[in-house]
Amino acid sequence: MRLTRRAALKGLAALGGAAPFLTLPARAGTLTDVQLLLGGTLASIPGQFAELASGAISHALDLATPLELTPDIGQDGVRAANLFDANSAPDGNTALAFPGATLLASLTGDSRVHYDFGRWTPVLVASTTTVVIARAELHKTLRSRLTGFFHDHPVRLAVSRIGGSELNALMGLSLLGLRPIPVPGYVDSSKALTALHEGTVDAVQISPYTLDRPLDDVLANLPEGTSAIYSTGDLTDTHSTTIPIFMEAYQQARHRPPEGPFYHAWQAVSAAADTAMAIALPMLTPPEIVTQWNHACTAATADAGVRRWAETHHFKLVTGDNAAPFLSRAVPDLGATLALRRWLAVNTPRWREGQETRHL
Repeated sequence: MRLTRRAALKGLAALGGAAPFLTLPARAGTLTDVQLLLGGTLASIPGQFAELASGAISHALDLATPLELTPDIGQDGVRAANLFDANSAPDGNTALAFPGATLLASLTGDSRVHYDFGRWTPVLVASTTTVVIARAELHKTLRSRLTGFFHDHPVRLAVSRIGGSELNALMGLSLLGLRPIPVPGYVDSSKALTALHEGTVDAVQISPYTLDRPLDDVLANLPEGTSAIYSTGDLTDTHSTTIPIFMEAYQQARHRPPEGPFYHAWQAVSAAADTAMAIALPMLTPPEIVTQWNHACTAATADAGVRRWAETHHFKLVTGDNAAPFLSRAVPDLGATLALRRWLAVNTPRWREGQETRHL
């Protein structure tokens, strides 16, 4: 009996195994038995998008049967990405929807990772923005230290876990010359903001889609003595004139533009942190099939339900050729990768002991 691709992937997912398919790529226009692997549950960001967009994608791909959604128990997409990279033929019948955490796991050298996202072909990216907030006196201390007056104190940064999306802020504060200490356990942004109000942490990183209230409200009600240091990603026009981007904050502090392998590593990490989710096809997928998927994802972004979802979460949805640059920003060169891995190897033991970041 010949197993279908769907049955084979389901069997491998259940067993946790990975064996390559021997099927040949389908001809363009003959997509059958199509499924979308999800790097998370149906409640995750990829799952939410998939449920809203599956109808529009199915219609645009002219599928005989609806697009099948295959969720995963993992929330960071690593398990689904491993399965996708090892078992998906480049025939357009399988695509992967994954969160930015999937990119971060690869960048940081997570031992579970057996995929290379740099080889994937992105067809849709939902990007977001991050804002780093800290006590205002940190600015004064930073400037004083840089001009040789006195040394800055360690900065307690609320993080979900070491190696999580807050690595963006951890590296950014370190580049600015501060000595951050990650304080794990703050999975919920509201709890991190409460800790900032109570003074148990000195800095937080927030993204609009992780908040239980509008970003405007958060910024208008920050505790006394705190302010937004910098932002990354696509910040709305409302705040673009009041919150500096990282480049502006760095030049203000250092009086020169950032450069070097560690800065380039931070750029990749920041791009990953600003990726709320993406959809990709396997390497070597024929251009005509990629075009079909690009058309389908573009049709999905025009769906009223998807548009409302993106507006609610403050996501910027890009498809087709416009999606490729977003993912390529998260692919560092070898020097940047080595700088990041070395920095992590030196500092991870220190962070576990509650010690401040050591500069390299």
